[in-house]
Amino acid sequence: MTYDELKTDIANYLNRTDLTNQLDGFIKKAEAEVNRKIKHKDQIKRSQATLDAQYTQLPGDFVGIINVDLQDTNPPVALFQQSLESLDLHRSTTGDAKGQPKYFAVDGDTLEVSPTPDKSMTIQLTYYAEVPPLSSTNTENFLLRSNPDIYLYGALKHASIYLMEDERVGLFSGLFEKALEELRIQQQNASFGKGSLLKRRRTYGNNNQPTYYYSKN
Repeated sequence: MTYDELKTDIANYLNRTDLTNQLDGFIKKAEAEVNRKIKHKDQIKRSQATLDAQYTQLPGDFVGIINVDLQDTNPPVALFQQSLESLDLHRSTTGDAKGQPKYFAVDGDTLEVSPTPDKSMTIQLTYYAEVPPLSSTNTENFLLRSNPDIYLYGALKHASIYLMEDERVGLFSGLFEKALEELRIQQQNASFGKGSLLKRRRTYGNNNQPTYYYSKN
């Protein structure tokens, strides 16, 4: 399905010919919900950035962090995620001394590290990016190819809200959430279906040793 085919499908379901100018908005609202509710393997991206201060701007399409690694060491060193409160505590107990960062936290659209770097470094972010938004110039993406029903039901939900059709809002909301949940289960089974030994990220204050646990379905 392409972007134009999706809009045709939405219009056919609504059985309306006077909503052409609103269809783009319905689709964008569905995309905004999808970005808040799923983490898909095809959203995973890597990006490198220069780290030379306490705060670094995150990529514009960022929706969730996976890993942060220092690239100037051999081998690369992983930073460990903390809450903002824990990062403040670490900074206060060390007197805000500068050095090689060990910990990070996500603060809005920025990445905060501690200690503050004492020199310019390169970091690699592994993160979940937004689903590439559909448009007249970007007519398909991984989600539309594999799960067109998510786009369709999400857009129909927002169209029904716009039209104040309460019964159809409930119908399409249920179908939309069901399709999202099925995608989440599919992703979970693909990641953990066979069971695997995983390293849990260590946190400030433990014995600095990685913890392993066995995950299986």
